[in-house]
Amino acid sequence: MKLFCVYRSTGRTPLISFTSRVRLGDSVFSSRALSKMIDVLRAKGVDGVIIGSTSIELALKRDSFEGDVDLLVTSESVLVNYGVLEEVARSYGCTLGSTWLGTPSITCFIDNEEVTADLYENMHDFYIPNEMVEDAIEYQVHGTRVKAIKPEDYIVLKAFAGRSEDLEALRKIGEIIRRRELKIDRRLVELRAELFNERRSILRRLSEYLW
Repeated sequence: MKLFCVYRSTGRTPLISFTSRVRLGDSVFSSRALSKMIDVLRAKGVDGVIIGSTSIELALKRDSFEGDVDLLVTSESVLVNYGVLEEVARSYGCTLGSTWLGTPSITCFIDNEEVTADLYENMHDFYIPNEMVEDAIEYQVHGTRVKAIKPEDYIVLKAFAGRSEDLEALRKIGEIIRRRELKIDRRLVELRAELFNERRSILRRLSEYLW
């Protein structure tokens, strides 16, 4: 999926069944496949915090996810140490690509499920505030520690980006909130909005599309 734009032969037998295939489009994958993908990356020293819509799906305790896993890398830069991803690709038959921002992405088929991790870093005009990263929620997904930003942070980032697809995402999240499936701390939202110069625009969009 496109993320919001925030301005500013294997050599060994894998323990998990990985299969190389041609990617046909946005995928749906299980929480177990997510946990295994995180495990594979972490085993090679690549770790991070989920910053995309998967953060909302985790908060909703869903067992399946759509699209890609948007991961803000908090370990050593994969831009500097791209060889780590090449090693993962060789070991597990994964394919490497790039995100709309030009940062790396990696697609693996795990137990016949396609999972793509889009790897982002705070660089150039792309920036996720440290407060959001440090306050990430830690989930246990099939025994794997998975960190994701809070739903409040995700919706503030969406409101800040303000593209048509971002506003549509806010509208859908608003429906979930009104069904009382997701609880949002409005005070935290207001505090997070203060991290951006466009605070008034963020709150206006949230008032129009979310509340």
